[in-house]
Amino acid sequence: MPKVQRLLSYRWRVPSSGFRVVADDGTELGGSRIGDRSSHRPAIVWCHGLMGWHRKPKIARFGAHLSARYTVYLPDLRGHGDSGGVCSYGVEEIEDVQAVVRLARSEGHERVATAGVSMGAISVVRHAGLVGGVDAVAAISCLAQWGPHDDTPVRAAAWRRLRGFTETPKGRAMMATYGVRLPASWAEAEPPEDVVHKIAPTPILLVHGRDDHLFPPSQALRLFERAQEPKRLILAEPFGHAEDGLTPVLARIVREFDQRWDRTPNEGTG
Repeated sequence: MPKVQRLLSYRWRVPSSGFRVVADDGTELGGSRIGDRSSHRPAIVWCHGLMGWHRKPKIARFGAHLSARYTVYLPDLRGHGDSGGVCSYGVEEIEDVQAVVRLARSEGHERVATAGVSMGAISVVRHAGLVGGVDAVAAISCLAQWGPHDDTPVRAAAWRRLRGFTETPKGRAMMATYGVRLPASWAEAEPPEDVVHKIAPTPILLVHGRDDHLFPPSQALRLFERAQEPKRLILAEPFGHAEDGLTPVLARIVREFDQRWDRTPNEGTG
């Protein structure tokens, strides 16, 4: 982890311990598990977005709020922070999600949910649709289709800034000093809207800001329309993009949504 990330990293106020796992393609991942580690509790794999890391203050604080219900596993996705590899914008990151889900299962958690924000949301949606094996999914500020969504001057400017970081050698070199390793080229895979229907019958919660400056709300609507029940969509304002909306209230909504579907065989499904 570069010095700038170490200096900015959140100091845990809940029990924490580090972990390292290796994805099936050999990429080594680092992260932290926080909260009560009792195996009878549910677990959640909570994934950051592009230019994030697991102890980035807003990501970490939201994880701490989630720990009221879960043992929370926060990985650094590939190309970020303490993990190896190169970022692929949510394509190969499904391998990262799977490795940490497998870790949580191996540590005794029978119920494992996933949640992510922006690129992390893309990763958990694609993981749940293409790999599966989780009990609930929460996707915050997730796009449906690859590519820029510059339908307003604000979004057009935001995409120009983002592409300056990701599509130029100078931008990628600058991001490397910040702990983010980006590819010089990138091959698209199945976008979230093409796999979200495969998540059912696992419940999915979609949360999006009406004032998102990067991905318009229409992206969340596309995902919701293609998702199968059980599903829920929340369009919120003010919210913004990704970490802008990570509040204690949203953490409670995620916890309660998952708990709604957390039923033992004796409790039924009504």
